[in-house]
This record gives sequence, structure tokens and C-alpha cells, in this order.
Amino acid sequence: MSKVKISVLGLGFVGLTLAAVNAKRGFDTIGIDINSKKIDKIKQGIPDFYETKLESILKESIKKKKIKFSNNVNEILKTDITFVTVGTPSTDKGKIDLSYLKKAISSIIKILKEKEKKHTIVIKSTVIPTTTLKEIFPKTSKLKNVNLVVNPEFLREGLAVDDLLNPHLIVIGENKKGDGNELKKYYKEFYKNIPEFLFTDYSSAEMIKYSNNAFLATKISFINSIANICQEIPNADVKTIAYAIGKDPRIGPLFLNSGPGFGGSCLPKDLSALIHFSQKIKNSSSFLKSVKEVNDNQPEKIIKIIREMGVLKKGNIISILGLAFKKNTDDIRASRTIPFVELLLKNNVLVKVHDPMALKNFKGIFHDKITYCKTVKECIKKSDCCVIMTGWDEYKKLEPEDFKNNMKIVNIVDAQRALKNKKFEMLSFKAIGLGK
Repeated sequence: MSKVKISVLGLGFVGLTLAAVNAKRGFDTIGIDINSKKIDKIKQGIPDFYETKLESILKESIKKKKIKFSNNVNEILKTDITFVTVGTPSTDKGKIDLSYLKKAISSIIKILKEKEKKHTIVIKSTVIPTTTLKEIFPKTSKLKNVNLVVNPEFLREGLAVDDLLNPHLIVIGENKKGDGNELKKYYKEFYKNIPEFLFTDYSSAEMIKYSNNAFLATKISFINSIANICQEIPNADVKTIAYAIGKDPRIGPLFLNSGPGFGGSCLPKDLSALIHFSQKIKNSSSFLKSVKEVNDNQPEKIIKIIREMGVLKKGNIISILGLAFKKNTDDIRASRTIPFVELLLKNNVLVKVHDPMALKNFKGIFHDKITYCKTVKECIKKSDCCVIMTGWDEYKKLEPEDFKNNMKIVNIVDAQRALKNKKFEMLSFKAIGLGK
């Protein structure tokens, strides 16, 4: 029996990773995106973003001819299952923008009218509850041979390939029992060890994704709130506290790392969309607003530390190590380093930055307002203060001598708790959540 053929519409972080991993698992896969320039690069095995393991898997799949790419949506006719992974960004007010998704669905429906064989449309794009039921299903229900399901993803940037291959749960939202059967069959063929399946309705599946990300955001803002209290307490250390409470099985250790706050393509966007949605249904959540407020204010807490060090002065050089919102990615979307740099520039200091992956993306925002450095040594040279904003492994290897031999004045703010406190305690060293 031949494997089902897969199409993926929208080749961003989720879509391209999903397409490449599908091909690696032996499924004939077509990746579709309307951006022709992106398609041309991907055909050469070059993603337009960095994701661990992705490029090698992509090139291998292309070489084995298990995957191809196109900007022609009609290609979905050659497949059995279409995963819709187009972007659903936030507007300036935090509302979800469904325009890309609506255009994609309209195109799919128009094409599938010509198809007699059964086809499954899988919504992987993150959408607010009731979107599929009210906006998409009324259109797809007119097609007799089409099943529509919601299948949220839970991928971490930097670990997306591993997360796809080893999911903790597969959620399938369907309108009636049996709609998700074809998707389940596909997953049973995809996985060697069959994961747990949870079948539910459309809106519950959509809400699971938002609840998941809102809870992760809550854990981060919670531990940062604790860290900000520890900052004022002699000898208190949030890292020790986080370790202790993380041992409680009711809490768990993940997402209890204090720092500059959460960023990336999911948590900030989804939290804002959920807040906006809760206001729309007249059930505004002050709790979720507080989670967001803690995150928004975290760069100010780092500015306060620098000011207390006495180096937030006009003309002084502040070096920043880390621009991406987390290590192992070049993604700077909603990175807390962006508002932090904006605050520094308002204080008329000179800013030098370094990141192993994200310099090019950061330059697209700040242009010539700051200095971009290819090495850590170049970045901290003759600076008055160094702030570690992303926990890259190469920063964790830095020794006190690296700073003493290069900085004008050794002032270090470790916003990511990357360095070992005891090694640096003889220097002017401050860390998020490390008490006075």
C-alpha cells in the first residue's frame, strides 16, 4: 500500500520544517508558498531562517526526490492531505490577522472543487477559538469529498525537528466523529512509536494551543517576578529557588529560567491574541494582562541595574551579547533585546552587539544606529558594561579574564544567568534574580 501524498501550504518556520521532516519519513511531499524568491532558495536546500538540523534534512530530501517546491497552489491536487501553515500575525493592537489564512482557504476550496477523490485539509495555523467553525468550515462543508480538521503544533524553535519526531500529544479537532480518521492513519504510518491521540471539537483544539502558550508565558513571567523580588533581597538567588520549585512534580522545571523575558513567533503573539479575544467576548482577563505586563517591563529592570552601576551615561559603550530571542535560532521576533536597545539609545549611550546567528536580522531594524560585531572580543572591547541577553553556549564558556583583558571597565550584567556566579563575584557583576 502506497503512502499518502502530502502538501504543505505556507513555508515559514512550521511549514518548511513539517515538509522536510515529512519527506525524511518517506512521504512524497510538496511545499507550496506564494513567495517565488523563497521557493527558489529552498529548491537549493537553503531555508530563509535557521533551525537546528533543518538544512541537512532538507538537502537530503531534495537529493532523494521525496520533496519538491512550488508557488502554484494547484499542486495540492496531486496530494491527499494538505497542511495549512500560513502565518496568522498580530495587528498593532494584538488582534489576530486572519487575512493570509482566508486567502489560502479560498484558493484551496476553488481548486478542490475539481477533485473527486477524498482530501483532508488540516489547519495547523494558530487561530483563535471559533475561527475554524465560523470562518472556514461553512466554506469547506460545501465540498462533499473534503474533511476539515484542526491539528495544532507545539514546536519549539531550535528543537522543532525533534518535537515533530517525538510529540507529547497529537490533538485532532473535528466537526463530527470520523473526520480526522485519515489524519490519524497518516500519523500511525509516520510514527514508529504511536503517540497519544486526543480527539476533540474545533474550538477546543484551537483553545488548547492558546492555553498551552499562555501557560508557558505565565511560568516565565512568574519566575521573572520572583527574580525581581530576589534582586532586592540579600543573598537570595532565583536560580536556586527555581531549581527547588521545579522539583515539585506539580510544577516541573521547564520554562522556569529567569531572564529578559519571552519572545519569538508564538508566545507574545498568542498571548496578545488571547487577551484581545477575551475582551471581545467580554471576559477580559486581568491575569493574562499581568503576564504580558511583566514581560513588557523586564528590559526596564535591566536598565535599572545598569543605572545603579553608574555606567548609563552619555557616550559610554554598552556591549550586548545575544540578540535572538533564544539560543539556536536567528529569530529576533519579539526579542526582549529590541526594546532594551531602544531604551539604551534613548539614554544616549553607544551600543555594540554580537550574536552567532542574528546580526543580519537585527541590522534590518537598527541599521547604522548601533555597531555590529563578528566576535565577542570585538564586542566587549573598551566597553563600560556588558549585558548578556541570550544564553548561547559560547557565552557560557567566557571567563573573568575575557572581560578583564578587553573591557574598559568590567561591569557585567548577566540577564540570562549564563555565567557561573562564583567565578565572577570578585568583579562588578550583577545577574537577574541574584540578590544584593
